[in-house]
Amino acid sequence: MLDDRGFFGPAQYDRFVLYLVIGVLLVALLVAWYVFLVRFSRTRFPRPVVDGPKPRVELGLLQAKYGAMIDEVNALSETGELSERAVHSRLSLLLRFFASEASGIEAQVMTLSDLRSAPLPRVTGAVEQYYPPAFQKQHPGDPAAAVATAREVVRSWS
Repeated sequence: MLDDRGFFGPAQYDRFVLYLVIGVLLVALLVAWYVFLVRFSRTRFPRPVVDGPKPRVELGLLQAKYGAMIDEVNALSETGELSERAVHSRLSLLLRFFASEASGIEAQVMTLSDLRSAPLPRVTGAVEQYYPPAFQKQHPGDPAAAVATAREVVRSWS
């Protein structure tokens, strides 16, 4: 419009264009906010260290090693240096470590219920036999039978 002094005011845009520009800016701001939140506020977990495949153990050497340890437990039991409870506890531990080294499954840290769900039936059976004697106070069990069971588990591992 022309005023009295010849001044032309700014051209008036439709309100639609103004609302469209404001809407686009708000959407862009919202998208930028979500990108910022996702990028900078997520929990950062340490990357897992992936070991390569475990080296294949020589089963014969492993069986000989644990066979010698079982013989040592048997000798200590026969001389009376280990109680019946200690024999069962130590054999349970030896079999768990043997299974861990032979299979790669961390059986040494498993409870009996964990062992039952693990694919280690021979070790689980032996540890089930060792559990009650390892925790009973009187007449916990037969150490000779426990040693024989441990030898059989180690010998029959394939």
